[in-house]
Amino acid sequence: MKRYLKKLMGSTCEYESHIKNVFRLTSRHLQPFQPVNLLDVGCGDGSRTLRLAQHFMIPADHTYGLDSDHQHVIHSRQLFNAVLTDIESEQLPYQDQTFDLVICNQVFEHLKNYHSVLENIIRVTKSGGYIMIGIPNLAHLINRLFLLFGIQPMCIDLHSSHVRGFTYKAFEHTLKSTPGITYIDCEGSELIYPLPLLLARPLSKMFVGICAYVCYLVRKE
Repeated sequence: MKRYLKKLMGSTCEYESHIKNVFRLTSRHLQPFQPVNLLDVGCGDGSRTLRLAQHFMIPADHTYGLDSDHQHVIHSRQLFNAVLTDIESEQLPYQDQTFDLVICNQVFEHLKNYHSVLENIIRVTKSGGYIMIGIPNLAHLINRLFLLFGIQPMCIDLHSSHVRGFTYKAFEHTLKSTPGITYIDCEGSELIYPLPLLLARPLSKMFVGICAYVCYLVRKE
């Protein structure tokens, strides 16, 4: 029964929903854009980064990734240029205006000092380049229900590595008020727990604020 409910709500495809948001934003706004290189901040094992690079037709030698997990970096180095970096305590190891496209997906919720990381990401992005940032949404429907009954929200679970929670609107405001970038758009995931996937998919296009995850697109001025 538990497995059936997970499949019904789409929780078995959470990881896939993160990258789908990127692809949908790309399709809507970046069709004529052809980046020469790509940086994935928080690249994990590299599988998602490789899919992004292939989507934009960027060769492996122009694809870059950062992660704080040593094993992830070892694996990613077999696929593209990957560097072990603690992005919260170290500068991104690249010069100013290096990348056409920077992705940072499901990372900011792990950071205490996310403002400095955002500034660093903007620094290494070329003028006219694009930045995509994906976050779990604290205002996700199920989190609202949990709070109503005094239950800890999913995206800042006390046993997880998450240290911050962002609502859809609050993070949008942060991006709109950050110097050096222009806010373009956002995309909500198809997942809206506890709704079944068949109902969540159409609702996610109308009510981004209750989606499980939100991905934002900005352009460096």
